[in-house]
Amino acid sequence: MVTVQELQQHILPAGTELVAGQSGLGHEVSWVLAGRSRPPIFDGLKGNELVLISVRVLRALDEEFHLSRLFNYLSEKGVAGAAILGEIPDVGIEAADELNLPLFVLPEGTSLPELERNITKYIAENNQQLQHWNQEVYRQFTELAIEGKGIAAVAELLCKLSGKAVIVEDANFRARVRFTPDRSEVSSLVGITESRNGQHNSFTPEVSPVMDDNGPNSVLHNNLAILREWLHNKDLRASDPPLHTFEMASDGHPAMLQLTAPIIAQGTVAGYVSLLGSDFDRRQRVALSRAASALAIERAREMAVSAVEDKFQANVLDELLDGGFTSPDAIIERAKRLGYNLQLPYWVASFAFRQQEKSLRKKPLTIVLDGREMELDLPVSETMGRELQRLVEQESSRRNWATITRVRDDRFVVFFANTTGKEFGGPAEAKKVVMIFLERFANSYPDISVSAGLGRFYEGGVEGLPKQSAEAEKAVMMGLRLFGPGQLTYFGDLGVYRLLLTIGNNRELREFYQEVLGRLLEHDSRNGGELIRTLEAYFRYQSSPSEMAKNIKVHRNTLLYRLRRIQDITGFDLEDSETSLALHLALRIQEVLGEKK
Repeated sequence: MVTVQELQQHILPAGTELVAGQSGLGHEVSWVLAGRSRPPIFDGLKGNELVLISVRVLRALDEEFHLSRLFNYLSEKGVAGAAILGEIPDVGIEAADELNLPLFVLPEGTSLPELERNITKYIAENNQQLQHWNQEVYRQFTELAIEGKGIAAVAELLCKLSGKAVIVEDANFRARVRFTPDRSEVSSLVGITESRNGQHNSFTPEVSPVMDDNGPNSVLHNNLAILREWLHNKDLRASDPPLHTFEMASDGHPAMLQLTAPIIAQGTVAGYVSLLGSDFDRRQRVALSRAASALAIERAREMAVSAVEDKFQANVLDELLDGGFTSPDAIIERAKRLGYNLQLPYWVASFAFRQQEKSLRKKPLTIVLDGREMELDLPVSETMGRELQRLVEQESSRRNWATITRVRDDRFVVFFANTTGKEFGGPAEAKKVVMIFLERFANSYPDISVSAGLGRFYEGGVEGLPKQSAEAEKAVMMGLRLFGPGQLTYFGDLGVYRLLLTIGNNRELREFYQEVLGRLLEHDSRNGGELIRTLEAYFRYQSSPSEMAKNIKVHRNTLLYRLRRIQDITGFDLEDSETSLALHLALRIQEVLGEKK
């Protein structure tokens, strides 16, 4: 589309004066329409027209005619601007200015029919040129996409065609590539970059450094609410993406704008491509739209390749975690194809995520099992998994660690090792590594409690990794039950719980638990009693009623009565060492099974 400003610069006769609506000079003009000498003055207005008006003709039709009323009518119809032949009263000028309607006063003697023909010809010729430009740009971008040249090649071509700085961001607003124009060299795209004044705009793009963590500094990220509302109200098609202009922070400099198009791939917004500058003409807008379509093809290709790689990676890592591989050498070779060196001495940590109690965003995820409400760990979404992986990779590159990550439903598993091949200095140093990851995750997700479990290190390379993985999972599970969320639990520190957790048959554990504590559980449930808690305190304070009374603030005689009731109900002698061991183990099994209330 031609703009009002273009017509002012190239077609309107010399001596034409803009008297109102300067801020509307960017309005697009699709057609021109001269007022008729009989009612209705303007017939068939559809919007985006430049109207030509003769004040003498208006007065001949109606001596009481008010231009301010006419301007209101034209504004309601979406007219782009008006050029008037004759004197305009101040009230009409004020009305046009308030309506943001560009209003021109034509010099005396201007022929409106001739001006209408000239504007019509200009619009038609420009539309034809724009169509040619559109086809040529489409061809060039399509060839790049078909040849699979990649995102950087598409961005570079866009920079050359538009003469503007270009930035391509992913869906999380992290810059993938930037190009900036350099006007010192002549472009090879002669005939495509020619401007209206016949001079060539020439550019040699250069890649700017891109930081991995610049997402929060993105103009789009800083205008997230506007971006989401705009996308929500648009028909998102990869072949014809919408465009929107965002204002960049100026810091006292002249205001800069960012013209953005979404990259639509596989039915979702997979990123954004933008031009940076103070204004944008029709050719630049067409180039941006075509570039976004080409980038959609590139992103769809990347996503398809990534899906295949992710599936292959998932199979390899799941075999490592579950011990499903038949040959250590084969799994090492398959992992090598993914860029992983499994001959390094890896430790394994497992991370779990739960909603913070203080968070008001949503109720923690819970289920009711056997009449008890149980809080569940949050599932790790694909987006969250990739963000966690990015955080791990940042720390790893900074500290010379080798890491492998895997999302498994509600767990995020991290293998970590020194790239030097030397082992970490025992569990204490490995715990420090896990705490670094845990703190990074917690800082990135302040509404979520992050817990971690660490398995013991085993010699023997890949054959020890499944056991490490199982221990890490058991450690994070028991840590949540024993210490609550937000903690790191090392399997080697779990004491007797390690023995109970290594018993794979939960049915036997439950039968033993019910056999030893069943009567007490039934009594407490029926009478609202405290016998189980009293028994726990009995073992905690070395079988001393006096210590129990002092620490749990219950009278010594009350405790002695409860201990007698425990012996009466169970038939056990608390002084017997074997009985004491059975009761103690049963209480620990209660925690392993998650039965403790």
